[in-house]
Amino acid sequence: MKPYSPSQKNPWDARQINLIARRLGFGCSLSDIALFLNFTPSAVIDDIVEGAVNMETTEAPEWSYWDNKQFNNSGKNKNYYHTILQKQAFTDITNNGFRERIALFWSNHFVVEFRDVNQPAYLYQYYALLQTHALGNFKTFISEVGLAPAMLRYLNGFENKKNNPNENYARELYELFSLGEGNGYTQEDITETARALTGYNRSKTNGGIIEFNENTYDKGSKTIFGQTGNWGYDDVINILFQEKKDIIANFICTKIYRYFISPKADFTIIADMAKTFKDNQFELLPVMKQLFKSDHFFDSENSNVLIKSPIDMMVGLHHSLSFQYKENVDMELNFRNKCRDMGQEMFSPDDVAGWQCNQDWINSETLPKRWEFSDYLLIKYWQKNKNQFKTFIKALVGVKETDVKTIIIKLKEFMFCPCDIKAEEMADAISIFKGEVPENYFEDGTWSLDDETVPRQVYELLRFFVTLPEFQLK
Repeated sequence: MKPYSPSQKNPWDARQINLIARRLGFGCSLSDIALFLNFTPSAVIDDIVEGAVNMETTEAPEWSYWDNKQFNNSGKNKNYYHTILQKQAFTDITNNGFRERIALFWSNHFVVEFRDVNQPAYLYQYYALLQTHALGNFKTFISEVGLAPAMLRYLNGFENKKNNPNENYARELYELFSLGEGNGYTQEDITETARALTGYNRSKTNGGIIEFNENTYDKGSKTIFGQTGNWGYDDVINILFQEKKDIIANFICTKIYRYFISPKADFTIIADMAKTFKDNQFELLPVMKQLFKSDHFFDSENSNVLIKSPIDMMVGLHHSLSFQYKENVDMELNFRNKCRDMGQEMFSPDDVAGWQCNQDWINSETLPKRWEFSDYLLIKYWQKNKNQFKTFIKALVGVKETDVKTIIIKLKEFMFCPCDIKAEEMADAISIFKGEVPENYFEDGTWSLDDETVPRQVYELLRFFVTLPEFQLK
C-alpha cells in the first residue's frame, strides 16, 4: 500500500482535509482546515490518531458501579440514567473526534443493547471499555469485552454454567466478533467453547460486579480448534489467536476497510492491512495509520461511496458550521432523540449483528427526518444570532467576493465531498441565494457580503444544500 504523496493531480488541500474530517471524525470547521493545511498529511493523521490514543476515558459518573438496589433507591428510573449516558456520548462525539468515531465503530462490532442489559452502570463500564481499547491491542480488547458485565448479560454469559451451558456468547465470539459467519469454526467448536466459558455468573449483589464462580465452571476436558485440555476463558482467547490468526486479521481489516473507505472491499489493500495487523501482534494503531496515510485513502474513486449515518449527518453539520445556539436548547438531547428517530439510537443497534449502515440508513421514512433535523439546526442558529451566517460566508469566500456562482461553488465544496453540481441544481441555488434582492444589484455592483440581506441568503442556501442527495454522502 503506497503512502499518499500530494501531487498536482491529487493535491493536499481543503478537499482532503474535509475527507479526513468526515471519515475519521465528524466534520471540521473553517479554522480546523486552516490549521491542518500548515502540516503534512502524515503529520495530520499522526496528530489525530495519537491524540485519540492519549485521550482519557469519559469521567465516571457517581453511579458507574451502582447495583440495582442503589438505582431503585435513587428516586429515578433506569431510563433516566441511560439517557444521561446517551447524551454524554453525543457530547464526546462532538468534542473528541476520532476517539469517539472508532469507539462508535466498535460499539457496532461488540454489540450490546441497553434495554436488554437494563443496568446503567454496566452500560457505562462497557462504554469506557470501548474508549480504552478502541486503538489498542485487539486480542486484549476481545478478551476484556467478553467479561464486561454488559456483554455477560446481553449474550447470556451470566447464565452459562456447567451441566447447563449457554452457547450464545461462544457462537457470537466466532461468528460476529473474530472470524465471520461460518468461517473457520464448527458447531463442536462452539459447544466446547461454551463449556470453557462457564463460571462467570457470581454477583454479591443484584446488578453488581459479576465474578468468576469456580463451582459453576466446567472442569472437564474440551477440544477447541483441535487442541484438547481443561480449557478456561483465557485459553479460549489464546487458542483462537494461535489457530485462526489469518482469518481474524482478514475479518477485522475488512470491517475497518468497509467502514472507513468503501462498502466494496479491495482485497489487495485488505491483505496489506492484515499483514500489518499480524506483524504487530494485533495492535490496531499501526493498521489505522497505514490505511489513513495511504494513497488509497485519498483516492477520489473512494469519495462519495459511503452514506452518512444519522450521527454523521447531524453532528457533522453542527461541527462544520460551528454556529452558536440559545442556551435553553439541549442539543445533546436533540441529537439523541432525532438520531433514534432516524434509526441510530446510541447503545441500541438493530440486533446483535449491529447496524448494517450505508443504504440501510435511508428510506422514505428516515430521509424526510434528515431534512427536518437539518432545518431544526439552522433555525436554532438563526434564532441565536442571524449575523453568524454572514460571518461564516465571509470567512469562507473572502470579504470582497461578489460573484454569486463563486460563492455557491465554494460553499458546495465545503459542505460536500467532491462532486459536480448539476446545472439545474446550480440554477436553483442561484435563484434561492438571490432571493428577493433586485437582480440589478448583482449586475451593477450594488450588492456585497456586507448587505443586510446576506444572513437570510446564506441561511436559505444552506437549507437548500442539505436537501440535495449529495449531502448524504461522505
